[in-house]
Amino acid sequence: MMLSSVKMAVTTAVSVIALSVGAANAAETITFMTFSGYYPPKIFEEFEAATGIHVDLTEVATNEEGMGKLMASNGTGFDAIIFSSPFVTALQKLDMLSEIDHSKIPNMKNLYPEAEKLAFDPGLKYSVPYAWGTFGICYRDDMLKKKPVSWNDLLKPDDEMKGKFTLVPDERWFLEPAQLVSGLSINDVSEQALEKIRPLLIEAKKNALAFDNFTMGSRLVSGEIVAAATWEAWCTMAMRDGGGDNLKYVIPKEGTDTFVDGFVIPKKAEHKEAAEKFINFILEADHHAWMTTQLLYKIPNKAAMDSVDPELIKKYPPLQMSAQDLLKNEILSDLGPDAPRVSKFVTEIMSQ
Repeated sequence: MMLSSVKMAVTTAVSVIALSVGAANAAETITFMTFSGYYPPKIFEEFEAATGIHVDLTEVATNEEGMGKLMASNGTGFDAIIFSSPFVTALQKLDMLSEIDHSKIPNMKNLYPEAEKLAFDPGLKYSVPYAWGTFGICYRDDMLKKKPVSWNDLLKPDDEMKGKFTLVPDERWFLEPAQLVSGLSINDVSEQALEKIRPLLIEAKKNALAFDNFTMGSRLVSGEIVAAATWEAWCTMAMRDGGGDNLKYVIPKEGTDTFVDGFVIPKKAEHKEAAEKFINFILEADHHAWMTTQLLYKIPNKAAMDSVDPELIKKYPPLQMSAQDLLKNEILSDLGPDAPRVSKFVTEIMSQ
């Protein structure tokens, strides 16, 4: 009887210890959601080696997909997420984001002062910027007699461009070229504005080879297309990966937006402290610089950008735009209750 009691006590103690260890291990795992390939390949291993915290990765193709996953889980299941600026604003309005505790992420000191002035999140109350840049036209300089200088070169293409360019399927950047050539704000999605740009988008869609936000670079390198509406880093990566001097990037004369992708921590994150440690780890200059040295993105981390080889920046002109100049462009804002109407409009165009 006594022996049985001892055995029972030992068994109970072992069970409690096992449960405690399991709980501890669970607490040392964060779930991070971001775009495919949008991170240093060994960063998770390095973070775990440095902190003991494991990272479970969820990859998505678009902001819309990431938002769908977060909403489907009612805001649970994720500890750190990368979203573009309009989605940061949308989540903030829905009261689904934790406020950023700057004292817990001391490497935020590495950011450019301009990062604190971003219109969608002044003071960085709800987000930590990860990458920024512009949207423009990447083109084959050696295959075009007429070099693109305007968004109209894609919206109203001539014969050498027809059927040989791509657009992006992301709703806001699909609309942007037509908005800009029409003299509209990129945040004007009134019914009047959408009807004004509808003919432009229908013609562009009819003449484009495809909607592509991932393989346009390889298509340009191979010569399958001669131009693509794309983000600057995709163009510079294509330059590096075989395009060389034959590829050029231009911000059309009508202008562009400054895109900003940043970390957010959901309000229902179960491991907020670990997520803060992860973001802080990324913001170390030698870690964050990878976004520039390997993916050729401009980043809002001054310490990291200052560490990049000046020859690399000289080689790829899109990397040379200053933080001050980036702030001169409009930034896409959240559409709020207009979002479903805009999605319906874009679907109508793309289905024609």
